[in-house]
Amino acid sequence: MPLELDISYSFQRLLEKSRTVSGRLISRQLTFIIDSFLRARFEKSSGILKKGEEVAVIALGGYGRMEMAPHSDVDILYLHNGVPDSKLSEIISSINTYLYDSGKEVGHTCRTIKESFRYLDDMSSFHAVLDSRFLTGSKELFKKYQEEFLAKLPAKFAIRYNQAKEDQLSERFLREGRPILLSEPNLKTDLCGLRDIQYLYWTEKSRSPIRSLGGLAVLPVFQSGEVQALEEAYDFLIRVRTALHILTGRKHDRLDLNLQPEVAEYLGFGKKEEMQTIEKFMNTLYSHQKNIFFIVRVYLDSLLAAQKKGEAQNFDYEGIRFLKIGNTIFPPSEGNLFADPHTLYKDILLTFRMIQETGFEVSGGLLSEIRFASHFLDNDFRYSAEVNGGFISILQNKKDRGKILKLMHECQVLGELLPEFGACTNFPLFSYHHEFTVDEHTLLILHELDRLDKREFEDREILEVYGECEKTEILALAILLHDAGKVKEGDHSEYGAELAVSVGSRLGLSEEDTDLFRFLVEKHILMSELSSKRDISDKKLIRNFARTVSNPERLKLLYILTIIDTKSVGTNVLTNWKKAILNELYKNSIDFFKNKRNDSEDPHGEEERISLSKDLVAYLTEKEGQDPKISKTIASFAYSVIPESFLKTVSNRKILKYFKSITSLSQDANSVLLLDSEQDPAFVTVEVVSRNIPEILLDLCCSVSSEGLSLVGMQSYTFEEFQIHILQVTDPQGSGNISSEKLSRMEGKLRLMASGELQRDSIAFERTEWNPRKTIPESIINRSVRFSNEDITDTTIMEVRMPDMVGLVYRILRKVFDFGLKVSHLRVSTSADYAYDSFYLQTKDGEQVKDAELLKSLEDKILRIQPVERMTGELVF
Repeated sequence: MPLELDISYSFQRLLEKSRTVSGRLISRQLTFIIDSFLRARFEKSSGILKKGEEVAVIALGGYGRMEMAPHSDVDILYLHNGVPDSKLSEIISSINTYLYDSGKEVGHTCRTIKESFRYLDDMSSFHAVLDSRFLTGSKELFKKYQEEFLAKLPAKFAIRYNQAKEDQLSERFLREGRPILLSEPNLKTDLCGLRDIQYLYWTEKSRSPIRSLGGLAVLPVFQSGEVQALEEAYDFLIRVRTALHILTGRKHDRLDLNLQPEVAEYLGFGKKEEMQTIEKFMNTLYSHQKNIFFIVRVYLDSLLAAQKKGEAQNFDYEGIRFLKIGNTIFPPSEGNLFADPHTLYKDILLTFRMIQETGFEVSGGLLSEIRFASHFLDNDFRYSAEVNGGFISILQNKKDRGKILKLMHECQVLGELLPEFGACTNFPLFSYHHEFTVDEHTLLILHELDRLDKREFEDREILEVYGECEKTEILALAILLHDAGKVKEGDHSEYGAELAVSVGSRLGLSEEDTDLFRFLVEKHILMSELSSKRDISDKKLIRNFARTVSNPERLKLLYILTIIDTKSVGTNVLTNWKKAILNELYKNSIDFFKNKRNDSEDPHGEEERISLSKDLVAYLTEKEGQDPKISKTIASFAYSVIPESFLKTVSNRKILKYFKSITSLSQDANSVLLLDSEQDPAFVTVEVVSRNIPEILLDLCCSVSSEGLSLVGMQSYTFEEFQIHILQVTDPQGSGNISSEKLSRMEGKLRLMASGELQRDSIAFERTEWNPRKTIPESIINRSVRFSNEDITDTTIMEVRMPDMVGLVYRILRKVFDFGLKVSHLRVSTSADYAYDSFYLQTKDGEQVKDAELLKSLEDKILRIQPVERMTGELVF
């Protein structure tokens, strides 16, 4: 076998036998392999050195720490004592070329001891030399390097960089509202990753000669077992990182959702097809990350205590003694908290109440004390009237209640008090829609609740609605349990509602409050579902929704819960478009309650339409200056548009606009369509008035998707041989920031397709902008197509749930039209890389689709749709 293949071959043989071996042991063995071959190359090339010419090859960084992953960079220092450049180049070239040919990325420097001092003004370089390890060459030169360089590192650099690391750790670990556990963590750089542990290690290594992570055990700040837990967490992170490198075949540190089943199986947690395999794996990872979080917090406490040693003073609260340093509360310097089993329950609740009332920051040491005490909480704790009363008092106090609940959760007290929520701890969702675990997602919602209480929430309209809400303590409870049902298969809202009734009874809530609690949990996704999948201008839908909610007070609480729940799902999930449609549903429902209409007196809405027609005539005559006869003609036009919802949902000024467009088209035989657009805060409205062009909706979908835009809503209307299509379009981020150039290109393509000069399929699957997509395991979310004939008498609603792909709506519409069906309304909701689309279908005669065989065939055709995508144009980065 050629020499260049030796490292890869040796790596492969080692890794085949190391799936269940310690992460650091694997890393050391990988390091030894590189060491051995590197020494052999140096021995072959160093013969050119004369007596007195010394070179020492030194490993730096992760290679120096012996923490190599399969595709880690190999960082090397070629230390010399003035060897000629030509000889150095020959030696360096021999080693580096060999490593490059073996598939390794090499980072190297070539310096004398004196030159090494010049490169310390960079923190990464400073850290790298801290991990210097002799490989081969002159031991005497390396000893000089230790004595004259490493032992004499300027104190100013150590002080500066240590302060920088401490500041970074403090910002990462002490920042309020920051989630700890992510669905797709970067094992190296995200919170509670490898880099945080390395920062702690490097800080202490620059102060004392510790040689490994285990050396931290000599620090008095850590209690027995904490450093061991830190080492175990570090080891597991390295194991997972190694698996990622192996499975991806490259340097890759992010634990992507689609890789988690493979990694879990590789590490021996079970078969990748079984969900419990991924659950066990991710739960193990999250447990280690939680340990990292608390241990680093304890370490940061020690730094604060050292800095403000003179400020320490005792602080008493209702008979419990604490230590206060600055604005941070610590356990007492003498004695133990929670030592009396007879007052344990009361003391723990009093501690949290003290934190809430005083606003003090909480030290990691105090959190650790409470965590330890939580092991002694039993069933009597959650059934104690005193405890439950104290808990309700915390919820009723609008000062930092979300923060207190988060602290209770971190200390494992909340899970003991509400085991229904405790079951969600570290529970992963395996969804691109959710960036966080169930418990982290819930804590983020509580953080938004605190921002509402402090009037810091960015949306003034939401703040105004929240200011009108009562019973916000029940809202806080509902937040805690809204996703608790996800730990069980089936409808999580239904199961969550059952849990809410049980918890309400245990907490001693009144019957009215328990019912409100149950309602908020059971219906917490209702507004989101209706606004994203239904025509929220439909009066029947609003009436039924209002009856479900029953009163404006419940509606306000449900609206607030929906907004902050959606916002806390992940970055940019609450787009301007989603806010707009939720707000529209809320306002339509509030109007319903205010007007208190009795729809039974006008079951078909005929009287309402007649009234709207009269209002339209008055508007056109008085506001638009139209002749009364023309106004009546326009009203007659609006009354005749199909479906009848046109008169109810389209504004008067738009009705006039569409009438003029149709008149213009009817007078110009050569004109095929008229297109206009209007900028709204959350989207761009694209309006197309055309002659009855067959399948123009397909042309519209192609022109929209080919420009990298998202079609999020569509309504279609017909008047004689003319069609009106109203589209809501957003950019990929869910906003209305769409350039006029894009809209012009879209119109141009639409006209070319209408005239037959451009074929749809030539652009249907093209993208003109780079939009990276992840490969999604089919097992995570199943495809589905569902039909309903229950909501609207003359319409069948089809809901499609599929992985998002370029031209998806176009391809679904093409299948629909192949069966001779019409589409009057479309609602598109994309969650991460999944599309949840609703289509309002009718037969050509304007009736519901009741042919079961036809619907089954349509379902089969849609479910067989596979991604087709082409990239056109120039990529600009």
